This record gives sequence, structure tokens and C-alpha cells, in this order.
Amino acid sequence: MRRSTRRPSGNASHNSTGITSPVRFLDVTPAEWDRIFDVNVRGSFLVTRRVAAGMAERGFGRIVFLSSVSAERGGGVFGGVAYSAAKAGLLGFARALARELGPAGVTANCVAPGLIDTDITQGKLDDERKAAMIADVPVRRIGEVEDVADVITFLAQPESGYLTGVTYDVNGGAHIH
Repeated sequence: MRRSTRRPSGNASHNSTGITSPVRFLDVTPAEWDRIFDVNVRGSFLVTRRVAAGMAERGFGRIVFLSSVSAERGGGVFGGVAYSAAKAGLLGFARALARELGPAGVTANCVAPGLIDTDITQGKLDDERKAAMIADVPVRRIGEVEDVADVITFLAQPESGYLTGVTYDVNGGAHIH
């Protein structure tokens, strides 16, 4: 995919707020579970709820959810069960929304990043662990924020109108399925 310089129009919504939690399931409190779901799922619901009706009325819209490879593989490096479950919820949310809003010209898709250089990863990997993780990535590098942003931009374009209910993995081939 080539890097696009086109910016999404006002008819695009991406739900990119998220928090992780490395707490093991047997240690997760109901308050921690709710905190993770409030930001990752409820936050996306509130943003989408706010914009979806206008998109449907206009007959055009692009909604992109930011999930995670953790949702697909069941856990990850930085996220435990609550995080994986919340991000998996976004996959179902996007697919169901795609079916419901598709007839109105609105698409809904997910982007599922793997290991990306963000504040979640900053300073949390020692050099040895980081090198071992990179060695397991076929493209031999950690992803950059721009790698994810480019896919979101692609999905937000009018030309992406035949793509809906899909999940794009952005992980350098680390999780091929």
C-alpha cells in the first residue's frame, strides 16, 4: 500500500483511544475490568453513536475502530485478558455495524496493530527482550505510528467503499492467520 497524502474527510471517524492492562485474569478486579471496557469499548460506542446517524443521513461515512492483535490471538505482550476481551469486542462491534449501516453507505472496519512504537511500549522492553521480539517479526522491525495511520487513512477514503466489516492487521507479519 502506498502512503497516502490524502486526509480523511469530515465523514470519517476513527476510534483510537485505548488503554491496556497487564493484570492477570485471576487478579483483575471488577473495577479494573470496567476501567478497561469504559475506555476501549464504551468510548468507541460514544464516539460512533455521536457521528453514525449523520453519516447514514448523508449516505456516506467511514468508521474505523482501533483493535489489537491481542484480540485475535488472545493476549499479547502488554495486555491481559481484560484488554484482549475489550479489543475483541470492537471487532464484533465493527462487523455488526458494517451490516447495519452498510445499506446507508457507511462502512465500519478495524485496524489491529501488533507491536507498535507508542507510549504503551516506551521504556517497557529491555534491549534483549526487544531484540528477541524484533527477530520474530518477518519485516525485522517494530511498527511505527505512521504504519497504522496509513491504513486508517486508506480505510477512510471514499475509494474504500467496498471494504466493510474487515480487520487489517498491522504487525509486520508477526501474526499471520
